[in-house]
Parts: sequence; structure tokens; C-alpha cells
Amino acid sequence: MRVIAFIEDPGVIRRILEHLGLWAPLATERSPPLPAASWPRHANLPLTYHPVPDIA
Repeated sequence: MRVIAFIEDPGVIRRILEHLGLWAPLATERSPPLPAASWPRHANLPLTYHPVPDIA
């Protein structure tokens, strides 16, 4: 397999992806975060840190 073209024009890229049914524009808004009560039980575990000794 080898590269035969490198397309840089955003308009051309969009038209190709739309033709293939692969165009998915970026979301403009995000939904509000879920309350902590609805998170999985393991999502509230504290993070631990184990220092690694320097090897010099």
C-alpha cells in the first residue's frame, strides 16, 4: 500500500466523509455533569500514590 494523495482542504475532506456517511460534526455543547450519587461505586475510590525510588 502506498500514499497516492494527501488531501489538506477541509471542504474536500468534509465532502468525502459526507459521501461515505462518516461525517460527524463536533458537538457544540456538553450535557451537565451527572451527580456523584449516579456514578459507579468504584468511581469514588481515593487515588493512592506509591513513590518509585530513583535509580541512578
